[in-house]
Amino acid sequence: MYSGTFGYGVYKRNQVNIGNPYKIKPRKEESKIIEEAYEEAASAAPDPDEELAIAQDIIYKAKEEAATIKREAELEAEKILNAAKEEAELIKAETEQTAKEEGYRKGEELAQQHYNRLLAEAEEFKNRCKEEYEETIAGLEADIVELVLGIASKVVGEEIRNNKDVILNIVRDTIRSCSNPEHIVLKVSNEDYDYVVQNQEVLLSMSGDINTLEIKKDSSLTKGSCIVESGIGAVDGSADTRLENIKQAFYDIMGENGDNE
Repeated sequence: MYSGTFGYGVYKRNQVNIGNPYKIKPRKEESKIIEEAYEEAASAAPDPDEELAIAQDIIYKAKEEAATIKREAELEAEKILNAAKEEAELIKAETEQTAKEEGYRKGEELAQQHYNRLLAEAEEFKNRCKEEYEETIAGLEADIVELVLGIASKVVGEEIRNNKDVILNIVRDTIRSCSNPEHIVLKVSNEDYDYVVQNQEVLLSMSGDINTLEIKKDSSLTKGSCIVESGIGAVDGSADTRLENIKQAFYDIMGENGDNE
């Protein structure tokens, strides 16, 4: 409080500080949660259903972390807003009292102007907190996408390299997805061809309604990939296609969770 041209008890704007801007910082717990999920996934050997379950589990943990960030930002913004209101009310009351004693009627108007400016600054700060929260969540979602795809790619790649039976399961699932599997032309990579031919009877028993199964090499396919051709079209069962399906399922899940918030 100072005296001068405007009388006693009038505060200058630069005498009031509502606090340093609050910044949303990544929490150590967040990286720990995601790291634990990654280690859990990498140590397992899941099938496609388990891969999707991994993605859902990571999304759930990340959403919990995002909700915590949001709550902290909102509580901090509300705390600063309330403090600014209390300080503004105090300044207004003191200025009005001094103005009455000094007979300076304009003091009330100046106090109201100062009060309004403080409230505007507090509201602006609250809006900045909201914007930073939204930017943080957007960045977090992008990180989750990369993490899930990295886990899925690693798990699928390790399975294909270390477990020969994986190609049989991939072929079985691909054949089952065909609408008309009576006559099937199966194309596999050069690396998988001999093993698939050796297990042709196993495939027939696993796949149900096939009458004839013709197996061919396709040099364009990588290990663990296959294409199944039937009378009504072809189905791509390659690892890349499976990963793309996981990616799409992941985006669908995130979209549903976002709609429910």
